[in-house]
Amino acid sequence: MACAEEKNAFFELPTKLVLAILKDCTYQDCYKVRATCKALKSLIEDNLKSLASQDVYHIDLERRRVRAWRNFSWCDRIPFRSIEYISKFFCYVNVKVLTVNTLNDELCAFLTENAQKKKLRFEQLRLFHSFTASHESICQLLKAAKCRVINFEAVESHLQPAHFEFEEYKNLKSLCFEMDDTIGEEFFASILDKCTAKNLIFHGCDRLPQRFVRTMFEKWLNGSREMEAVRITANQNFSFDEIISNLNIQNVDRSTWTMQNVKGDKATITMRRNNFHFFVAFEVNDHRVEDILYKIPYIE
Repeated sequence: MACAEEKNAFFELPTKLVLAILKDCTYQDCYKVRATCKALKSLIEDNLKSLASQDVYHIDLERRRVRAWRNFSWCDRIPFRSIEYISKFFCYVNVKVLTVNTLNDELCAFLTENAQKKKLRFEQLRLFHSFTASHESICQLLKAAKCRVINFEAVESHLQPAHFEFEEYKNLKSLCFEMDDTIGEEFFASILDKCTAKNLIFHGCDRLPQRFVRTMFEKWLNGSREMEAVRITANQNFSFDEIISNLNIQNVDRSTWTMQNVKGDKATITMRRNNFHFFVAFEVNDHRVEDILYKIPYIE
């Protein structure tokens, strides 16, 4: 009898108060509450934008299927029958990493609309293999989803200095490239001046000039460019001596150096090379290169 009275008392609460209670609930709690009666189901569905979203670690979107990892050990597979069919999986969801294989204008517009109208949010956008969507469209997607990390993985980005006129590219937190030979010396000359990203990865980008590495150190030392973590790998025979010549840098061992800039920040530099390969990790204070990107689960 007491339970029934408590239930009736809850339904007598003003709608605004019920919503205030629901706003403190997790997505899973709201899902359970929605199943209790038609009135609460209707109330929750009418106010999804103001309630908690579902958390998903990684979504991999390709033309054959969609794979959604709730965590590293649980993967849901959804056949890609049509954009309309998969739409419900991109509503009211917070995603750590969104991977898109072959992003075109249609997919980009779909994702942007869901971000604008149905609270699709993701922290990192991973473009894989190729894309045909324009950089302007990609920036609109980044803005709508409140994303500030982009990873061009195994894809030709064709980024030019002019693209940093887009605020979404200019104000990125992290910018990453893998095996991208479309970005050349002009781009590298501009990235430290026109983009504010404090975390950078260049993996297998063989048009990266040696001068870029030295300029990065110089600008960080004189305080004109803030950095957190940078990782560079290239199939080039760079000269350590030329990179660090006359810089205020202290050698720790054969492959490690430290330095401190005018702001008092401290950095650790790890550099290794042989006749075919160059590697540098630049880590400021407590930042680490392995934390720039979330790890991607590959469980099938």
